[in-house]
Amino acid sequence: MKGYQKWSGLTLLWSALGMSTAQAAVEVVVPPDFQILAVSAGKLQDEQHATLADGEQQLLVRYEGVIPSRNSSENDRQVRSDPQVVRYQASNQRLTLVAQQPADEQAMVAYAKAPVVTLQANGQALDTQQDALVTSGMLIGMDWRARLGEYNRSGGKAALTMAGAATTVAAGNAVPAVATSELEGRLQQLFLQADPELRKRFVGWAVPRL
Repeated sequence: MKGYQKWSGLTLLWSALGMSTAQAAVEVVVPPDFQILAVSAGKLQDEQHATLADGEQQLLVRYEGVIPSRNSSENDRQVRSDPQVVRYQASNQRLTLVAQQPADEQAMVAYAKAPVVTLQANGQALDTQQDALVTSGMLIGMDWRARLGEYNRSGGKAALTMAGAATTVAAGNAVPAVATSELEGRLQQLFLQADPELRKRFVGWAVPRL
């Protein structure tokens, strides 16, 4: 029971490290083969759900297809796209990210190289702008929120306009409920208290989500 409680605590704290406390009114859901890495102004609920402020905002998402192994699930191969910046405009709506579903390994690999997504509200497609956020090198521990900010400063085609940037800055000025440094300290404490097997399970859970 103690092991389960520690595992739950580690999971919740890890998720909390990427959260902000901005007020928001747009709910976004992405399919299981996509991961939300960051949002311009809002809060990540988990890898497939986020809540964002009204107005012009951005999602940073990544396609993650799994190619099953014929021998064992341990040998499954993961195909990932470059992170995609998706800019949209919405207020008080529930949005769903819609993408084609590759049918086989070849289609997965091709789609990961050039993913195309849309956002829909009540079955109607929104006007969006999409652009790849090209990455290189080690991605473990990447601060995706910071990378999204760098992308906006570089003026990419899906960068926020001045109005959207003002909303993001205002939301970013909200005082966090729990300081990131405090959350990090609690996470480290729980990790050190866990037995070796639980640590391995946590690392195995966390690394693919970085």
